[in-house]
Order: sequence, then C-alpha cells, then structure tokens
Amino acid sequence: MLLKSVVLISALAVLAQSVPASIKKLPFVDSSLPIKFRQVIAEVAPRVPSNLASYAFGVDLSVPASLAQLQCIRQSGYAAVFVRAYNPAGQGSFDTNSCNTINQAYTAGLGTEIYMTPQPSSTKQGYQQLDEVYQGLNQAGITIRSIWIQVTSPTNWPSNPTTNVNFINSIISRARQYGMTVGIYTSYYDWNQITNGWSTIGNDVLLWYWNVLGGGVNGETPANFADFRAFGCWTTPSVKQFAQVEQVCQLTVNRDVYAAGTMLKAADNVDDGKVYAGGFIQTN
Repeated sequence: MLLKSVVLISALAVLAQSVPASIKKLPFVDSSLPIKFRQVIAEVAPRVPSNLASYAFGVDLSVPASLAQLQCIRQSGYAAVFVRAYNPAGQGSFDTNSCNTINQAYTAGLGTEIYMTPQPSSTKQGYQQLDEVYQGLNQAGITIRSIWIQVTSPTNWPSNPTTNVNFINSIISRARQYGMTVGIYTSYYDWNQITNGWSTIGNDVLLWYWNVLGGGVNGETPANFADFRAFGCWTTPSVKQFAQVEQVCQLTVNRDVYAAGTMLKAADNVDDGKVYAGGFIQTN
C-alpha cells in the first residue's frame, strides 16, 4: 500500500511539472465577443505591415489605457484607437474609464473613435443609454462627434428582431439629433440574426464589420476588405476588425483596418483647444 502511494504521488508530481505555464494564466473574458472567442489567452500581436499603402491600422479596447501604452500603440504603427464608452454590465452604464483613455489618446496623437456596447435587455431605452454617453463625455470636456453601436452576440439580444430594430433605431435617432455621425459594429451573421437583415437603417450609417476565425493570432483574417459581402444596407464597409484578443503594448485589444486617407489627423482639431472624440473615420 505504501509503495502504491509513493507511485501515485510521483505520478502527480510529473503531471504538475508537465503543465504548460500558459495554462496557469487567466483567460481574457469579454462578454461582448462571440461565445467561442470570449475566453482566450491574449497573444502578442504581429507587427503592423509597413507595405500596405491603401490601409491604415487601429485597435479597439474595452479596458483603461495609460499614456505610455497609447504612445507605444502610436509608435507601433497604429493611427486610431476605438474606445468603449458604454458598459453593458447590469442595466448598462457610462464607462467612466473612457474619459481618461480618450484624453491620453489625444495627447498621444491618435485618432479616437467611440463605441458603445448597449444593453438591449435594460429597463433604459436605447436613446437613454446614448444620452449617458453624450452627457458623460461632455461633462469631462470631450466633444463627441460620432458613435459606433455594437450589434454582436445574438444571445445577448432579445429574440424579436422588431424589438431589436426599434432599440437600435432609438439610439440612431438620438445621435442624429445631437448631430453625430453613426456607425454600426457587427457582422453578416450577427446583423441577420439580431435584426433579420434590417436594410432601411439609412445610407448615412457607416459599417465596421468583424471577421475572424477565432481569438488570437491564428484566428486572424487578411487585413483588407476582400472578404466583405454586402448585407443590410451596406455595399461598402468603413472599418474591418480582423483580429481579436491580442496583446499590443501590454494591452488586450482587437485589431482593425480601414481605408487609408479616410481619417482626419488628431492635430486637425486642436485649434479651438477642445478634445474631440469620433468623426475621424470618414466616408470616401
């Protein structure tokens, strides 16, 4: 019996030593990502290609970022950062972390876009959630010129497409009242599942679509629009998310690409001393 116990303890010790260190790391969990991509250990992202003259690169994030990290992102070849300004947890609330990230990105010379991950099951209407973003940024001295609405992960949305369309439309209508440009962050599948392919959203609404095979470097798709197929009202995208859950400058981010020349320079907006968020991605 003693011999069996010694053998068992030795076997367990060998197994413990053989477990890769990476397995001991906690995975990144993001409830806004598709289910199968939510729990992935972030890998260091490949370098940004320097030979793609027709495209420029950005990152999107839902975590706070320091000035040093954002300067590192700028130095690594990225020109834009998409910052989450609405957190869908609970009933949904303004993400106060976005204020500091936006200010630091502005200082770092990055173009800044704002996106919201709304809470469609909240007791608050869509337009009320946008109001929280608008008022929260305004109180922080940030002028918001555009908003991207995240419409992904169908399991997080009601099963009635009409309910979802009305919810999204209330956000869009309020944004237009504020004079803001509106964009939708979604995919062919997400849009059809959540809105039943709503196609009358309006030709002024921009599209940021995602297409990845999985989280991490191995799940990347080409950093271009070649895989785009028309859906909804969109025949041309403005931005593509081609990589999810990767590390850039010690931040867990998703990576994006957009047509070069469609972004205004951050320096174009310093003449009046205000900090602007959004409105950097333009239509051709």
